[in-house]
Amino acid sequence: MWPRINKPLKVVQTHANKLSNRFYPYDEIETEAILAIDDDIVMLTADELEFGYAVWREFPDRLVGFPSRLHLKDPVTQQLKYESEWTSDISMVLTGAAFYHKYYSFLYTTSMPGNIKQWVDDHMNCEDIAMNFLIANATGKPAMKVTPRQKFKCPECTNVEISADMSHMVQRSECINRFTQIYGRMPLKTVDFKADPVLYKNTIPDHLKKYKDVGSL
Repeated sequence: MWPRINKPLKVVQTHANKLSNRFYPYDEIETEAILAIDDDIVMLTADELEFGYAVWREFPDRLVGFPSRLHLKDPVTQQLKYESEWTSDISMVLTGAAFYHKYYSFLYTTSMPGNIKQWVDDHMNCEDIAMNFLIANATGKPAMKVTPRQKFKCPECTNVEISADMSHMVQRSECINRFTQIYGRMPLKTVDFKADPVLYKNTIPDHLKKYKDVGSL
């Protein structure tokens, strides 16, 4: 059932099932801002989305979003690994729910280094990591996490989340090492930073808050 909105809504049917399709610079996209969001991200509120967009408008060259992740170096193997545990440090924002400038769709499609895009399509994984590498490499700046929410699991889903599957995690660690080798360096920046709405935790009347409905987890 389509929502009743006063804006045009168009479904683009692609010719092949490729992860890179989500970052293709479609002619139908007329706005500078793109909100990439997975179909199982159903818990974000309108206030959280509006605040995320407001932050992106202040930092339009950054990847601004909600689920965050971190890369670490394994002290035993000295290899980089993908970390999904909740930490205050972040180096990536997942494109399952994130704002970015449409220029990066053009870069992803036409200027992705090496065979990264082909590898992503062949393995059906790591397109979000590839976009983080691309934007960080182009800007020299870290991604930005907004709002304190950490849980993004679809409440109606009964199957095991793919992100919790060990083989999936191992492959994402492989992505980070592979992409770093292709770039010839590690472009991701690790920061201890999160943008939250002003007053959202204060015990004041809601009518004084611009963003009232912000999830705590």
